[in-house]
Amino acid sequence: MSRKKISILATLAIFTCLSNAFPLIGFGIHWGNDLSLSMDDKIGEQLSFDKLTINISSISGTAPSNLTAITGKDLPLYVDRSDWKRTLFNLGGKIYVDAIPVLDAIELSANYGVWEYNGQVRYPKSLQFKSNVPSVPKSPEEIFDVVYDTLPVTLEEYDLKVPGIKKTPYMKLNLDLTIRKYLLRFPPKLNWFRLHAGGGASLNFATPVLSKGLIEDALGSRLSSAKDVSALATDLFGTDSKASKEVSKKIIKEIMSNMMTPHWGCHIDLGVMVKLPVIPLGFYVDGKFMIPFGKMDEHVDVGGLGMLVNSGVSLNF
Repeated sequence: MSRKKISILATLAIFTCLSNAFPLIGFGIHWGNDLSLSMDDKIGEQLSFDKLTINISSISGTAPSNLTAITGKDLPLYVDRSDWKRTLFNLGGKIYVDAIPVLDAIELSANYGVWEYNGQVRYPKSLQFKSNVPSVPKSPEEIFDVVYDTLPVTLEEYDLKVPGIKKTPYMKLNLDLTIRKYLLRFPPKLNWFRLHAGGGASLNFATPVLSKGLIEDALGSRLSSAKDVSALATDLFGTDSKASKEVSKKIIKEIMSNMMTPHWGCHIDLGVMVKLPVIPLGFYVDGKFMIPFGKMDEHVDVGGLGMLVNSGVSLNF
């Protein structure tokens, strides 16, 4: 046998031994299926602009004697949220180290996912006092006959381009630090198949949901000019296409600019890793049960407790 053939065989033998050895470090990229978030439809969450005052004389009909002023709390201004959906966009990656005594492995992983829903604001285009207003009205509809207009707060409505999203966006970035123990490694010494379990800390960053608090934060600076019903429609929400687009963009920007609010939690992990012989390539599936510490959104319940399943490919060295 020639020296060249011997050299090639020796190199292959060394590479095979190294690739079959238990890897010390690995990198992975994955697609996630995040089932931890959900949101119920909410039609008619009332806005209550505390600084907003409307002149009674600007409203048609006869004002009841017990009503001396119209404030934001009396007006039929509402936020509607519906049709929560998980998009296919949920990508991430991880890095793990297996050279950890006692613990077996430690891993840092990340997921960036996108959800969407229909969000809109309903506001009065015209108001008229009802003839019989209760002494203590329980809702604006008991005070007024209302003709509504709507302000959709969606990306497609106002040509704000985000790939894969057309409606009102919700985005979440989660970072997980996991300590792992191997429950099963097979075959012995080669360890091509590994079953592991573990847990650790989670840190989530998420955009806020369209809500009473968000709208009031986004549009609060516009309130001083709206002193009658027509000004409410034109100055606060905009009745023409150009004006309403600017208002909607302002709300969308308020959503997008508030993503870096941290939300802490923890997770329990159970996963499988399969490494191919000879080459340092593998595949993995990680199932994580996510447990948030507190609410994921200050104003709206979007859950946060549930499963996240990642499926990916890894390089192991």
